[in-house]
Amino acid sequence: MSGRGSAQAERIARVLDPEFVDGLGGLSVEELRARRDEARDEREYRSFLRRLVQVRQDLVDSERARRAAGTEPGPLLERLTTALSVGPAGPSRGEAVRVHLPAEDLAEAEVHVTAVVGSADLSALEHMDDGELERLRAVLATEEERVSADRSAVIRVHDLLQEELKRRYRRDPSLIPQGV
Repeated sequence: MSGRGSAQAERIARVLDPEFVDGLGGLSVEELRARRDEARDEREYRSFLRRLVQVRQDLVDSERARRAAGTEPGPLLERLTTALSVGPAGPSRGEAVRVHLPAEDLAEAEVHVTAVVGSADLSALEHMDDGELERLRAVLATEEERVSADRSAVIRVHDLLQEELKRRYRRDPSLIPQGV
């Protein structure tokens, strides 16, 4: 399932096109910065999208654990709080998280994840049978892998652009933006 909105589909296609990083040495500093910023925007979108998928995975895993323990389901708010407090799995890049995404990106990510889970009501996981829960778990795992792979590819592009900028800044410090 692609589930990508037109703006995100265009941006990721552009960022991951090999021509986006071909001939970096011949680009102006302004063009390098613009491409780096576009790659960063796509990375942030993919990071947000991945976290939305992971929260849903956390909810499904929590329901599976509850069933295995044989306990009664708690209030939805408590389950959401627990899922959100766990935090993302996997390594961090050690960067400060930007919390600002354009409203269009936020909305597109929500539409995307809603399309992935289909008609599954995540607020009523306790009413799904085990088979439905496992199918939802598999769909979310596949989507998390796909989004993570896209994000990793975008990170590689961003890093190439950032390294070229740093190389130029070392060579000519006057190129470093002032007052940023």
